[in-house]
Amino acid sequence: MITKEENILLNTKEYNFIKSGWGQDVTDNINLRKILYESDNEEVEGYIATPKYISGKLPVIIWNRGGFKESGKLDNFLAFGLLGEIASWGYAVFASQYRENDEFGGSDVNDIMNIINLAEKSDYVNPDLIGMEGWSRGGMMTYLTLTMTKKIKCAIIISGIADLKRNINNIDISKIFSTIIKNTKISTEIEIKKRSAVDFFEKISKNTSILLIHGDKDERISHLDSIDMFSKLYGNKYADYEIKIIQGGDHFLKASKKEVSKLRKNWFAKYLKY
Repeated sequence: MITKEENILLNTKEYNFIKSGWGQDVTDNINLRKILYESDNEEVEGYIATPKYISGKLPVIIWNRGGFKESGKLDNFLAFGLLGEIASWGYAVFASQYRENDEFGGSDVNDIMNIINLAEKSDYVNPDLIGMEGWSRGGMMTYLTLTMTKKIKCAIIISGIADLKRNINNIDISKIFSTIIKNTKISTEIEIKKRSAVDFFEKISKNTSILLIHGDKDERISHLDSIDMFSKLYGNKYADYEIKIIQGGDHFLKASKKEVSKLRKNWFAKYLKY
């Protein structure tokens, strides 16, 4: 249930930045709402982006952010650009900021499950056409979510975490987990394994077609995570899997923005607009 919502408007300078970065379709044709919604008896922040003019039921994209706690959270400007771009392709986009007590892939995965439920109950949404996208930590959250539901027809994982042990030095996982498991008897090793898709890939929904995108010069999350996941997932006859390694691409793939946007738009259209 949504407990609070507000329409987001930007100032002229911000709109101009959005137009130059994501295009005029985003500035002119998108509505963005910031929401609070219920998840496991907590209030969680989120965003909903939709086209201004809705005709019929829209397919849905669930967008999973990266980062940890405040780092990586969306602000109104980024939400307008990142979510608005997808909405401009003809989707309703729902994004969670995750609960304040961020567990980096623990009970906060329920925040994604609950925003899926929220999307399904929206009268402008087609609940049979749901896709998902996750960047970096959001990739890990996507893998985890796909072990809990078969409703997601397609997913895109960009610069995604699949093997926390491999990346423990790159993203300071030891510091994150010292925060998460403080005052508990659970070992860091067990928690890392629970969040590493290379260890639970067999539980991922075999109904979900997945596109993996990663830069081979990613300085935060090794591109080998995506290569390993592709090799583990490939061969399932019920879904399609593709991988695109961007040559020279960094973690955010800034220099390849147009190429990456085209890959994403085409993948979603293939499974949600057939």
